[in-house]
Amino acid sequence: MDSMKLYDIYRLAVEAGMEADPRSKKDIEADLRRAKEKYDALDCDAQDRFDKDQFWNPYADTRLLHGDPDQEVQGVLWGIDIAPGEALLADRLRERGRAIDCVIGHHPIGMARSIFPDVMHMMEYMFQDLGVPINVAEDIMGPRIKEVQRIVHVANYNQAVDACRLLDMPLMCLHSPCDILGQRFVQEIMDRQMPGRVSDAIDILINIAEYDLAIRQNNQPEVYVGDKHRRAGKIFVKFAGGTSGPKEMYESLSKAGVGTVVCMHLPENHMEEAKKAHMNVLVAGHMASDSLGLNLLADKIEERGVAITPCSGFLRVRRR
Repeated sequence: MDSMKLYDIYRLAVEAGMEADPRSKKDIEADLRRAKEKYDALDCDAQDRFDKDQFWNPYADTRLLHGDPDQEVQGVLWGIDIAPGEALLADRLRERGRAIDCVIGHHPIGMARSIFPDVMHMMEYMFQDLGVPINVAEDIMGPRIKEVQRIVHVANYNQAVDACRLLDMPLMCLHSPCDILGQRFVQEIMDRQMPGRVSDAIDILINIAEYDLAIRQNNQPEVYVGDKHRRAGKIFVKFAGGTSGPKEMYESLSKAGVGTVVCMHLPENHMEEAKKAHMNVLVAGHMASDSLGLNLLADKIEERGVAITPCSGFLRVRRR
């Protein structure tokens, strides 16, 4: 039976994300270089504590959290959210003879949760590409990034990692690379089909397998702001960037010519700001959108011989 090393799965995920990243290769290299410069400026004690994956991995929310990097992996349990329950489930399945050599989560946990707001700077590049001046993008992102940093700072970030460590179960979380893959996939379809009305954009979504599955589970795309009969205008698919952006972004996006935002989820305090900016906001659905990105990466891993057992909200769809 074929297999991959634990580290190779992690590396493949990062490389797939970089290939689809909304930033240019030059921008990514500059971000990685700044991490090395930050390290070089530290004293010896601080360098010893530094997360050196930042030298090659531009995604703070994606990490190998536990396990020998050289361990061979024939099968994984993969879910959207990983908690101690999923660690126990993996161990139980392994006891019953299932090839489960690793648990993979999507949403950041462990050391990847503590610093995941760093990936939010990606939105500055996304807004700039849409026509928002970079100084404006950075100014509206700054307070939101600090807000999220304060929220995650108090979290019990290592709960699932400790469970996997006690069970001797390798664990990683792969967040931004999957969201980037899903965002590019939907954006390319929207750009190619150019839906005239918001209802046409909904029709595009529901013909993507993950959204079709979610609808069958009573979780359909919804227009939170605007109306499905309104003209869509320029469509911006916003899945990547770690979490929701700042509520101030809608005014800037509207001035840049965006008519409709397609996103995974929408905080309540965003709705009034989007209305003021005369935007349409189509919420595609969180689990379906996450699953789409996971599937695009999972296909690459599965074709290398690793069996995938989906769990915890992951709607597995194979495209290869």
